Amino acid sequence: MTMFRYRAMTQAGGLVHGAAELPSEAALIQHLRGQGQYLLSSRQSGTPAGAGSAMARLLHALRPTRRVAPRALAMMTQELASLLEAGLELDHALGILENLADIGALRAPVAAARARVRDGASFGEALAEDDLFPRFYVGMVRAGEQGGGLETTLRRLGDYLERSLAIREAISSALVYPMILMVSAGISIAIILTVVLPEFKPLFAEAGKSLPWPTQVVMDIGDFFRSYWWALAFGTIAGAAWFRQSWQRPVFRRRCDGLLLRLPLLGKLLAAIDVERFERTLGALLSNGVPLPSALALIKDTLWNSVLREAVGDTARSLREGESLASRLAESGIFPAVTLDLIRIGEETGKLDTMLLRQADLDEQRLRHTVDRLLSLLVPALTIVLGLIVGGLIASLLVAILGVNDLALQ
Repeated sequence: MTMFRYRAMTQAGGLVHGAAELPSEAALIQHLRGQGQYLLSSRQSGTPAGAGSAMARLLHALRPTRRVAPRALAMMTQELASLLEAGLELDHALGILENLADIGALRAPVAAARARVRDGASFGEALAEDDLFPRFYVGMVRAGEQGGGLETTLRRLGDYLERSLAIREAISSALVYPMILMVSAGISIAIILTVVLPEFKPLFAEAGKSLPWPTQVVMDIGDFFRSYWWALAFGTIAGAAWFRQSWQRPVFRRRCDGLLLRLPLLGKLLAAIDVERFERTLGALLSNGVPLPSALALIKDTLWNSVLREAVGDTARSLREGESLASRLAESGIFPAVTLDLIRIGEETGKLDTMLLRQADLDEQRLRHTVDRLLSLLVPALTIVLGLIVGGLIASLLVAILGVNDLALQ
């Protein structure tokens, strides 16, 4: 028997936490299903095997997480919607889908979901048993099945995933050149410190004159890198492992996310990305027939910033007490006034889903323009900063060389 700590969602959309001692995770899923709950995540109590040593903890922290590729998920959703719209049964459509090469690593999860569907589970239940699929994705599939329009729901879901992916790829593509610039400049600086500067040491030593302090500082930095590169490499790996492990702690992550939101320019951009995602996801869920409290509970996992996630979670609980969505979100201080006004109007007119989707389209366009402007400023700024660093290193070397020449002429 194994002790599992789990997080589950009730049929009303509420979140519950608990622990149960059962033989396997499959038994835990069946146990929760008997109580009318759906498993969201679970972990075994205790530490991983071998975690008593520092190296074992380090390797465990660096272990890659299991995630679904956004491109593959969007492709799978669009293909499945097309197959169902063509009149195929779900079992047959999943059978065709698992043989498609476009969905990549999702072929095995699709095959497992098809097996569960054949055993009598709904498609939403089959997806919920695999933590690879996002919660909001499973929630929309369940809502589509309950409303009798699974193919329409999948089409909307596919469009949403494609839009989100387009924004992410646009940002990634725009960051390619700045990353190449930073890597090339870093390599140049490392070569200057570890290869070029040591060649001038004998010249300075023969001159018998003390080096200018800028040159001495640069020489010391180069000596440190050459002598302790292994310590720097180990420290970087250990620091990355510590940060990744600490990132799993809610208090640490909330502190970091709050700091990011307070950063100039970047904080507003990160908040705008999550707000646009909130608007589009909530609008899609509401238009699909998901109740507002349940939709808010599902949206939490789609948001990147934990401060915003916490605000949405508190809002979901407050709505059950009869509080207005707009007034509750305004207390977080994160949502812009135009979004709050739109939500308030949508609540009054009963067209909250339409208003949210329309505002999400406007925010997406505004977000693209903002990202383009920031990235157009990033390249010149990086060029200037890196140029100053490289120029400073070369200048410190030239100062010492000129000092040696002056001594030789005396």
